[in-house]
Amino acid sequence: MDARSPKRLSGLEIEEKKVGSGASAERGDTVTVRYTGYLNRGDVFLAETTANITLGERRAIAGFERGVEGMRIGGIRRIRVSPHLAYREAGIPGVVPPNAVLIFEVELLAIKD
Repeated sequence: MDARSPKRLSGLEIEEKKVGSGASAERGDTVTVRYTGYLNRGDVFLAETTANITLGERRAIAGFERGVEGMRIGGIRRIRVSPHLAYREAGIPGVVPPNAVLIFEVELLAIKD
């Protein structure tokens, strides 16, 4: 993916900030990521968090998981997620408003065997 032009999928925009090296994350892989979550207006709702996620298990919002797929270790992406791939009209009371567009800055730290 060209670092200058975001990739757009239905409800998802992925901008490659830094291309990593080595293996790429695929559905079924358990990955370690470091990320910060922003509301579309720029407010941080989740500051620099490290997490292990198994892609495809639906333990994270769909847009986040789909945005991480294909990343290489050491890579950094900006992932813009539409509400229907995030928290929809429910939001998270007091944290994420209903129908919020979310933006994640994600670094892929590891892919576990």
